[in-house]
Amino acid sequence: MKSTLRNMVVVLCGITVITALLVAVVNNMTKDAIEQSKINAKNAAKFKVVGVDDSQAYVSRDTTRTIGDFNITVSTVVSKADDSIVGYAVEAPSILKSGYSDRIYLMVGFVEREGVTSVCDIEVLSQKETPGLGANMEREDNSLIRSIVGRDMSTVVFNVTKKDKDATFDALTGSTISSMAYVNAVETAYAGYLWATGQLNMDEEAIEAAPSGASVAHDDSYNEEPEAQKGDVDNE
Repeated sequence: MKSTLRNMVVVLCGITVITALLVAVVNNMTKDAIEQSKINAKNAAKFKVVGVDDSQAYVSRDTTRTIGDFNITVSTVVSKADDSIVGYAVEAPSILKSGYSDRIYLMVGFVEREGVTSVCDIEVLSQKETPGLGANMEREDNSLIRSIVGRDMSTVVFNVTKKDKDATFDALTGSTISSMAYVNAVETAYAGYLWATGQLNMDEEAIEAAPSGASVAHDDSYNEEPEAQKGDVDNE
């Protein structure tokens, strides 16, 4: 083939079309596998956050409540040994506060012992925060999870200590915005737990005017202390 501008354009167009088709085929082949992987991870998290695994317990039911555009799903985890309730795994988003990049989605495990409800564990299901900063919420034993695990929920103040000296949660370093979204997701999960156990009428007491969509502008309090940018962890 003679090397002309026209021929070069035709070849490049052909390569582009073939590449696009290959990407579409690969995407179609992997889409179902990726989706199934997410479902499997979520199901495993339901057991992990209440301190058991699927060999010890099963989910007796999933109950979902919709607030605005968001779903809160409460899974009742029951012991295989004696059918007693092990705990409640609640999948919830940060309804009222977006993270630095997007909303935070958590799986929060609530257990009841001697009349006291506490958080057993928390798994981050979805976050798009800054690596090395807000994304540290996925690390085991980070400051946020240390603040809440094992604490009597009736004593929790849902804020970060940087904003309120009486607050329960210690924010991640350089990540006040991400931390506040995480706290709001825990609070949303707790509301879901209270509703599922008959302690809260969400028809009357639900969070009002939940914003639509997956991403909203930050409120004024966010603008006071912008989250540190990547590589500048001292700028909170």
